[in-house]
Amino acid sequence: MNEKNPLLTFFVGVALLGAGLYWLFNSVTVESGFHFGAFRIGSMDVSSGLVIVPLIIGVFWWVMKPDSFFAKVMTVLGVVIIVASIIASVHFYFQRRSLYEYSIMILMIVAGAGLLARVLLTGNGNDKNDKKDKRNKKDDNNDYNQYLK
Repeated sequence: MNEKNPLLTFFVGVALLGAGLYWLFNSVTVESGFHFGAFRIGSMDVSSGLVIVPLIIGVFWWVMKPDSFFAKVMTVLGVVIIVASIIASVHFYFQRRSLYEYSIMILMIVAGAGLLARVLLTGNGNDKNDKKDKRNKKDDNNDYNQYLK
């Protein structure tokens, strides 16, 4: 790859990273659903219908006393419990792939991220030319100083 073209390095990094992530994400199957109508909080099984109870209590309390801080906290807590129960019910399953395929996926992701980081974090993606430019400026100053003497 041409070391003098950071834009090309950037686009190659984006392509590698995007292709690797796409391939990895296509290798995952996502399923959701409660098993036996319940989920676990610690060691306690909670029926999937009971997760709405804190929200009902919070909204009822908030309607009865609109200025109550604890009613608002209970309502927010009810929403958080419902969202957490939905997230907790999601399961990820990796499809069967060979070690070679997973290695290629991971290497594409890492190489793409490395190229992007080199371009974005170092400024221009070309460390060798930076050192040469600094040496040339130093040499120019020496030449100029010789003429002053």
